[in-house]
Amino acid sequence: MWRLSALSLLAIVVAAVIFLLGFERRSHALSPAADSQSAESMEDEALALQGKGEYRAAEELFRKCLAERQRMLGPDHIDTLAAMNNLANLLHERGENAEAETLHLQALEARERTLGSDHPHTLASVNNLALVLKAKGDLAGAEPYARRAWESMRRTAGPESPDTLRCLNNLANLLSDKGDYPAAEPLYRQLVDTLEAQLGPEDPATLAGQGNLANLLLRKGEPWAAGSIYRRCLEIRERVQGPTHPETLLALNNYAAFQLETGSYAEAEYLFRRCIDGRRRALGDDHPETLAVIENLARTLRKAGKLQEAEAMARAGVSARERVLGPEHPDTFGNIATLADVLRDSGNFSAAEALYEKSLAGLEISLGPSHPETLRVLYEYCLLRKVQRQEIAARRLAFQLIAGARRTLAPNHPDRVKYQQLLDSLRQL
Repeated sequence: MWRLSALSLLAIVVAAVIFLLGFERRSHALSPAADSQSAESMEDEALALQGKGEYRAAEELFRKCLAERQRMLGPDHIDTLAAMNNLANLLHERGENAEAETLHLQALEARERTLGSDHPHTLASVNNLALVLKAKGDLAGAEPYARRAWESMRRTAGPESPDTLRCLNNLANLLSDKGDYPAAEPLYRQLVDTLEAQLGPEDPATLAGQGNLANLLLRKGEPWAAGSIYRRCLEIRERVQGPTHPETLLALNNYAAFQLETGSYAEAEYLFRRCIDGRRRALGDDHPETLAVIENLARTLRKAGKLQEAEAMARAGVSARERVLGPEHPDTFGNIATLADVLRDSGNFSAAEALYEKSLAGLEISLGPSHPETLRVLYEYCLLRKVQRQEIAARRLAFQLIAGARRTLAPNHPDRVKYQQLLDSLRQL
């Protein structure tokens, strides 16, 4: 989920989420008491570890829980499929989307066969699969699943149920990522209007919906409209939820990202530092959300010309993410690209080149060659080649960039327009 003429929510982590996809509990039916309790205990501990960002330990327990339920209950039992869903969501959060996709497809097929196409658990699998495909950069493949989840949930649960609104939010996020702003904006406004009517204008869920609308406005080139929403959301969250609440810190990160986008580097730096301090106290130094804001601060320092501190912070971020998330996680590769950006701006072209190559190789495998984050790094690498006056290599990268953007981004997406402008400039050299 954060470069910045068109904000990349993947890289900046400014996306507010209304409802966490979360986990599914066992049904408490048909399970032998002793073995069921063992599986339940593993599940509870795994969920707690996941909440603290201890993904490796959580994964081990989720796998044990799934294996135990497959052995005791069979592959198609409702509790077994819930355990499969939980493991898939954890893998998705870790960035291991290939296995997550396989598990969600298996769960969806089993749920359609045993529960029916419109059962809430089946639609949860549909929605989860859309999120994984989106994370892999397959936005076109994700959209039919996201639409099915929303339309089916709206028909079966009603247009204003929490699950329907969650699916509506996810579809709007997908359309926004594609750059289809005319389709996404009315969905966000429908979401916000419904939440305000149901819960009031200061409810955390309403504020999250407003934050997502602000993300879209920032992306489509209306930064001041977005900024007023970010500022209001932050003020309300600080008053209602307190300055150290995780959602308040997310709102603080959002507002800092707005300041960065609009060139207010000193204010962005101050806000990001506040956010880092808060997340360290609330979540710890190595929590993935803490590390995400540290990377945002490194980008801010680079933009402000504080290259020495930016490099130190980017290097620390890479080391921490390799330790916490693993060397093959997409966020680790993204952090490597941030370090490459700093080194390029510092004039250390050879070191930057090696890091861009490493980041791109990893992102092409983990996210795909046409994923917006992969394209962002490819664009920065192309700029390096241009600065090095390696016009042939730069044009080759630019053609690759445009080919990927055509598969992923809408024609009027700001990033696609920017990439085309780069290619046009290289054709004139």
